Amino acid sequence: MTEDLASAVLAAEQARCAAMLANDGAALAGLLDDRLRFHHASGSVDDKAAYIEKIGAGRIRYGGIAWHEQEVTALAPGVAMLTGKMVTDVKVEGTDKRLNNRVMTVWCRDTGDWRLVAFQSTPMAG
Repeated sequence: MTEDLASAVLAAEQARCAAMLANDGAALAGLLDDRLRFHHASGSVDDKAAYIEKIGAGRIRYGGIAWHEQEVTALAPGVAMLTGKMVTDVKVEGTDKRLNNRVMTVWCRDTGDWRLVAFQSTPMAG
């Protein structure tokens, strides 16, 4: 893996987090692949349209996102996995939550831009 790959994927993830914190569905739409599968810590799964609708309607509202132990792994040309720990302060359907999760994301570079294809979060004990 080159440093450029890690930097590009981490920059795309930072942009995604910024769009989520700003509740900016339009910016988020540009960062998500049309094939997106977003696996929430609750076990529910959204595609791109459903996830953006939830953000736009305020059903999910992010207050803070902190990544730890980020690691980027090249999977194939134009495909990378980002893993680590994520602590997220979020309001879901009006209920405040603090999520302490292990996270795995898959990113794909399409026409020069990195887009999120898959997100999986798993709650950590304690």
